[in-house]
Amino acid sequence: MRLLLSGLIVALMPATSSAQTPQQSAQSETKRLLESVRAPMFTASGQTLPDKTATYSFSGTGCSSRLEVSYPSHQIGTTAHPARTDATDFAWNRVQSTKLSNGDQYVVISGPGLPQRGRFLFAGNTAVALKAAIDRLVRACGGTTSVPPVTAVAPPAPSGQPAIRIEAVPGKGYAAIVDTFPVAQLTSVSDRVNALAKQRCGRLSARMGRYKYFTSTDAQGRAALTQYRASFTCYDPATDPYERAPADWKPSAQDEADLTAFAQRYMGLLDRGDYVAGMPMMESILEIEKDEWLSVPNMLKQHSGGTGRWTLQTLGWINNPEGASHPGRYAFVRVTGSYPKIAAYCGTLVIYRQRPGSYLITQQNLSVIPESWIASGRTTRAEALKTCDQ
Repeated sequence: MRLLLSGLIVALMPATSSAQTPQQSAQSETKRLLESVRAPMFTASGQTLPDKTATYSFSGTGCSSRLEVSYPSHQIGTTAHPARTDATDFAWNRVQSTKLSNGDQYVVISGPGLPQRGRFLFAGNTAVALKAAIDRLVRACGGTTSVPPVTAVAPPAPSGQPAIRIEAVPGKGYAAIVDTFPVAQLTSVSDRVNALAKQRCGRLSARMGRYKYFTSTDAQGRAALTQYRASFTCYDPATDPYERAPADWKPSAQDEADLTAFAQRYMGLLDRGDYVAGMPMMESILEIEKDEWLSVPNMLKQHSGGTGRWTLQTLGWINNPEGASHPGRYAFVRVTGSYPKIAAYCGTLVIYRQRPGSYLITQQNLSVIPESWIASGRTTRAEALKTCDQ
C-alpha cells in the first residue's frame, strides 16, 4: 500500500524539469554548482590566503550568462586590498574550448571576449560535474568544447648557453636551476627561464618569485655566476589579488625622492649587516633567509680593508613588467660601491612601489669581487669590471 501511494504521488507531481530546454537545464546546473563553492584566494607566492575566499554569482538565459566574482577585503603583508567584484559575460555559442586544469579543480573556458589564457572557474571536487554542465550548454548553443592540443616548444639553448632544469617544489611551485655560466649570459638565461616558466604553466599564468645567484669564477678565470635559482608559481588570473598599474602612470617628484630615501636607507642597513631592520624591507615572496641576506655584508667585512661608500642611480620605472612577481609599479636602481681592497661592488635593486611612500625590495642583484681574487689569479680585473657592465 505504501509503495502504491508513493507511486501515485510521483505520478501526480508536475514534470517541471522535463519542460526545461537544454539551455535552461544546463544554465541551472551551472548556477547550482558555481554558487555552492567558495573559491580560494592566493598570495603572489602561490600560498592560500587564510580565511579568505571568493564567491560566485551566476545568472543567464538561453546562450548568454553573466558571472560575478566577489572578493572580500584582505591584507597581504603591509598592503591592504579593498573588497571588489569582477564580472565576466559568456556567449556560449562563441566558446572554443573547455578543459579541466590545476589538479582537476578548475574549469577553463576559452573563446573570443575571454582572457587570453581562458576564464578559470574554481569548482573543487565538483569540477568534473561543472565541466559536464558547461559542455552541455556550449554544445546546445553551437559552440565547441575542445580544440586540438597545442604543445609548447621549449626554446632551444643557443650554442654555448648553459642547461636549465625545472624542478617541482612541493607546495611552492617550481624552481629553475642553472649551475655555472659567464656573467655575460645572465640576460639570455633569465629570458629562457621566463619562457620555460610560461611553458610549464600552460593556460595558467607564471609568477616569478625568489631569484638568487652567487658570484664566482669559471675554469678560465672569467667572472661567472653560480647556483642560479629562480622560483616561480602558476596562478589563476581570475583570483589574483594584485591590481595592475595604469599603463600611463609616471612617478612624481615625491615618488622619486621617496624611492631614493628608501634605497639609501636599505643600502645603509646592508652595509652595517643589520638584518633585523633590513630583511623586512624585502618583499615576502622572496622568502629571504638570514644567511642569504648577510652574504653581501659578510663578503665586504671579510675582504674590505675599511669603510666604503656607494652611489645610487635610478635607471627608470616600469609598469606591470613582463616576468615580474606581480603587476604594479617598479623602479630599477643601479648600485656602484667603492671599498678598500674590493675590485668591484655593483649591481641593481628592483624596487616595488606598494603605494605612495611605501616601497619593498623585490629583487637584489649585487656582486662583490675582492682584489685578492685578482692577485691569486682566480679572475682578472677586466673580468671583474665586466660584472659591473651587465
